[in-house]
Amino acid sequence: MKLAGVVSIGSYSDADLEAKKQSLRTVLRPDTQLDMFAADSGVPYIESSFEFYLSEVAVARKVVEVAEMGYDAVIGTAFLDNGLDAARELVDIPVVGPAKTTLYLASTLANQFAVIMAAGDLPKHVRTFAKGLGVADRIVDVPTLKCTVADFLHDEDNAVAMMIAMGRQLVDEQGAEALVLGCGSTTGLAARVSQALDIPVLDPGLTAIKYAEMMVDLGLSQSKRAYPHNARVMQLFRAMM
Repeated sequence: MKLAGVVSIGSYSDADLEAKKQSLRTVLRPDTQLDMFAADSGVPYIESSFEFYLSEVAVARKVVEVAEMGYDAVIGTAFLDNGLDAARELVDIPVVGPAKTTLYLASTLANQFAVIMAAGDLPKHVRTFAKGLGVADRIVDVPTLKCTVADFLHDEDNAVAMMIAMGRQLVDEQGAEALVLGCGSTTGLAARVSQALDIPVLDPGLTAIKYAEMMVDLGLSQSKRAYPHNARVMQLFRAMM
């Protein structure tokens, strides 16, 4: 099985991609191949709606490119599934994102949960996803930390401490029974938060990559009734590539 991961941050170096690959590989079977690609989005981080929207076309374009390279499934690593709904209309292989998979899985593990995000104005998009999945009433809060995406990447210990403190408050004061880490840069940190709080904490990257592996195993992909091909749109998209 060959899986491809697409990061939406255009500033990722080869070393960054390799580190991301190694962290995601921890939950995959030994015989599953994983390769990482960076979308040419032009944004260093995604902490605002503007950066979110800028990244979407770049991610969809990269998904189409890697799908034509013979991969069995593609995952996007940005938490908000940037560009993935569009990409599902353009390719036949499974396209998997962290937001839908983690929000849905969290709803199967707890009656109510919270999503912790980095600083920015993105919580409203999480609530939109939750409404579409029918789990909005399960979310007690979508707070943001006083740290950036860069802090998750470069100061993990401080970021984990902040998530634990916020998580404890969500559990004690708002009744959260599970947490979702709402940032693609938190891969590998969930276990430390879960151990400190003694509740399930979902890692968005690991959840998405394992879900993609499962989709391929089951022979499933997105419904073309839900994400239909459109020859005119595909022609337009090709002209943009």
